[in-house]
Amino acid sequence: MKLTEYIPREPFLALHNRQKRWACIVAHRRAGKTVADVADLVIGALECQLPNPQFAYIAPLREQAKRIAWEYLKDMCEGMTAKKPNESELKIEVNNSAGGVSKIYVAGSDRPDALRGLYFDGVVMDEIGQIRPSAWYGVLRATLSDRNGWAIWTGTPAGKNMFWNLREEARLNPETHLLIEAPASETKIIDESELEAAKAMMTEADYLREYECSFDASVPGTYFANLMNDAYHENRIGDFPAQSGRKVEAVADLGYTDSTSWWIWQTTHEGYRIVMHYEDNGREIQHYIDWLKSLPYDIEKVWLPHDAKAKSLQTGRSIIEVFLKNGIRPSLVPELSVQDGIEAARQVIPKCVFDESATYEGTEHLRAYRRSYDEKTQTFRNRPRHDEHSHSADSFRYLALAAKNIEPKSSTIIVPPKVRTRTMYEFTLDDLWKDCGPRRAGRIGD
Repeated sequence: MKLTEYIPREPFLALHNRQKRWACIVAHRRAGKTVADVADLVIGALECQLPNPQFAYIAPLREQAKRIAWEYLKDMCEGMTAKKPNESELKIEVNNSAGGVSKIYVAGSDRPDALRGLYFDGVVMDEIGQIRPSAWYGVLRATLSDRNGWAIWTGTPAGKNMFWNLREEARLNPETHLLIEAPASETKIIDESELEAAKAMMTEADYLREYECSFDASVPGTYFANLMNDAYHENRIGDFPAQSGRKVEAVADLGYTDSTSWWIWQTTHEGYRIVMHYEDNGREIQHYIDWLKSLPYDIEKVWLPHDAKAKSLQTGRSIIEVFLKNGIRPSLVPELSVQDGIEAARQVIPKCVFDESATYEGTEHLRAYRRSYDEKTQTFRNRPRHDEHSHSADSFRYLALAAKNIEPKSSTIIVPPKVRTRTMYEFTLDDLWKDCGPRRAGRIGD
């Protein structure tokens, strides 16, 4: 449809009338958010008074962006273009009210470096939950600075990822951000009979996520999402800094080309107090040793995975030897399978409190940790997906295997769930520790 024929749906009126620089739209499937996004881009391009304005619609993938928005954009701009749309560059130029020409690009975040060097007066990031955070924070945010450009983030929830972070930012900063939340039960865009039919065919989590815009509904295939949601609703994620006078333990999943992830925790009579998470990549081991020494904690023990015994071809020394040279005598995490570690983590999480400010990124990684998916068989494999969430989750698996096995006493801080979490395994954390034995866990030199 042409822009002159566009009639905004009620949930998106506030978007077109906004005076704020940032806008976050959380809308159900088929609400019409992409059409509203494209219309707002065209309106912005027509009204911009700055010289040589540029705007962009960004989707997770370029081909996806082309399928979703390119035809809408061409239709919206019909009769207003300065020249024929550029099909190879996915670019349209329109005559604006200042007597100049505004450019509108359609692009994908899968090649964010292709956007470096550009400037934008406004961008739309659609399906933002599927876009890598580095595309926004590392590339696109800077493209708006010199022109004081605006941004719209839109999508449907898929767990607590960057989209949730942006939604929280909008919720907590109403003076600078517009937040539109449009669940199907409120918009009435989709007939009630269709919603009932969808509800009957879908799982509850799928329906809540796709139609009711729930960030808490677990994503299919996740290992810990429900447990982390329980922790949030039971107020076990909050203000829980390290207790003074009590020692801490540290555990790491080590990597050089990949990320290295650390968790710091205290074992108390009430359970496990998770007081810090830290992750970085491309760093030498010495960086993490220096970081550990800089912490304001009395570290009782440092745990490393079993592959820390392997010698590096570059240095001829193992990671353990580097720690020993720096005066740190590490212990090795019990050598159990990935699935055993996942089950141990499932049993430990209900006994944990997390200091939210110091573990925020780590808890979000735990929520998103999931099984890999087989497209051919359309089933989840019995192994984790390797992605940006893996390292923090692997490190937490090691924490669960290394942590002292305790039975929390009654406490005002932690109330253990009445129903134990069980999946395909029928054993307890006690069983895991018995299975470890002295051969499979211990300090170096013991």
